Amino acid sequence: MKPQHHKSLPQPSPELSPADVIRIQLEALQHNDSRTDDGIEIAFQFTSPSNKVYTGPLSRFRQIVRNPAFLIMLNHREARFDPPYISGDLAQQRVTVRGENGHMVIYTFILSRQRDERYRGCWMTDGVSIDAVFWLN
Repeated sequence: MKPQHHKSLPQPSPELSPADVIRIQLEALQHNDSRTDDGIEIAFQFTSPSNKVYTGPLSRFRQIVRNPAFLIMLNHREARFDPPYISGDLAQQRVTVRGENGHMVIYTFILSRQRDERYRGCWMTDGVSIDAVFWLN
């Protein structure tokens, strides 16, 4: 199997809804290849420029995703999506993620529609907060 080239990775697009963006990010993390971290790279592609000030560059973003607060997203078993809440150029969506170990975390994804020229009209993730953690046996 050939390695993916950068251009084949999903990219932000004005046609994608906030829910589409979150689903792309979580599916990428669910199927992350630990050798190439292509899933983490896809998730990073949909991180807003303002968020990248805190989470970038990609090498730092990799470390953040592997932090215990977000590690459950890597190779998770399932994700359940609440309906998104959209108000103007801001959106939020809660997602319950069940990790490989069965533990669950409820996250809230916060997105905004971008205004800068490069990503004009694209929904991108500004942040992810943890609402609840369930350590199950």
